[in-house]
Amino acid sequence: MKFSRSLRTTLAALTIVALVASVMNYRTVGAEELRSVTRFEFTAEKMGVPVRVLFYAPSESVAEEAAEAVWARFDELNATLSDWDPESEIIQACRATEASGERAPISADLRRALEESRKFCELTRGAFDPTVSPIVKLWRRSRYFHERPPEKILNEAKSKVGLDVWDLNEDGLRADPGVRFDVGGIAKGIALDEALRVLQARGVYSALVDASGDLRIGDPPPGREGWRVGVSSLDDRPAFYCELSNVGIATSGDANRYVEIEGVRYSHIIDPRICEPLTTRCVGTVLAPTGTTADALASALCVLGRDEAPEVFAQILRAEPALLDESRFDYLLLEKSGGVGESDDYVVTASPRFLKMYADARASGEASSAVRESE
Repeated sequence: MKFSRSLRTTLAALTIVALVASVMNYRTVGAEELRSVTRFEFTAEKMGVPVRVLFYAPSESVAEEAAEAVWARFDELNATLSDWDPESEIIQACRATEASGERAPISADLRRALEESRKFCELTRGAFDPTVSPIVKLWRRSRYFHERPPEKILNEAKSKVGLDVWDLNEDGLRADPGVRFDVGGIAKGIALDEALRVLQARGVYSALVDASGDLRIGDPPPGREGWRVGVSSLDDRPAFYCELSNVGIATSGDANRYVEIEGVRYSHIIDPRICEPLTTRCVGTVLAPTGTTADALASALCVLGRDEAPEVFAQILRAEPALLDESRFDYLLLEKSGGVGESDDYVVTASPRFLKMYADARASGEASSAVRESE
């Protein structure tokens, strides 16, 4: 189906907005249980983004201790995984193996992040790749100077990207000289999973953790079926709303972070397989059993695009039943047709459930309608 109405020029921020109703459903839960817990909300800046924690706890002291434990875990992971902090473990490990030519011992947190990153690189056929850091840094410079990176430097950086330039074993990390990791496409998901684990260890199960729009959701609020979540679109309204519990959901996209060079719009999102930025404006959302999986696959979804995503995700579902529970896996990808200054129509590619939710919301007038379904 095709729709001709244009999108508004100003695109909404790419975020998943969690909305929690203030009125409990007294028909499905007793008044005594409702009185036994209170809703708490805490916010802080962590991993360079605003983080919000919503949960229900029996007392203020329990809530404050749980929130402090969440913030401490975020700080631990940031000290391990940051590609901005020169003292982070991930940067120091690369420097150590480069300087000595030997493997660098690494912590359990870094090992997990690198193992998960390698797994998703393999599963997505390289659409997600943690070694893309040298390319990302070159294109950050390009956004400042409004010119493509010099080809000689770009080609040298390309040689530091891929599965063959690093590996892990029981002794630690080995990486070729010049290899650097950017695990930004999975780090928030790992932190979200850890945040929920920390809360649950303190008896807090009805919870939602929001890291700048990427969510890890536990049990629903008392008396409700789930937390009400708006899934991002490229318009100023969510694509649709859904009630979620015990899942992760993450969004990747490039509404504002791009540079235009000689009429070509270069996104901040890099395709690691060709070491070039995307030139199609897009936003992709993935729902998965964990925040780690949702974050990594949302990063890959935009790179795979409408042509590859359905096949790759179907293959992952078949090959990794322990990783993806089909009842808790969905995706939505919106892409702009054409290049700079061309059509304002968008193409939607989605899993069957998310496509139906989108169509129902569009039919009811709740969602943006300036899209056409992919062929």
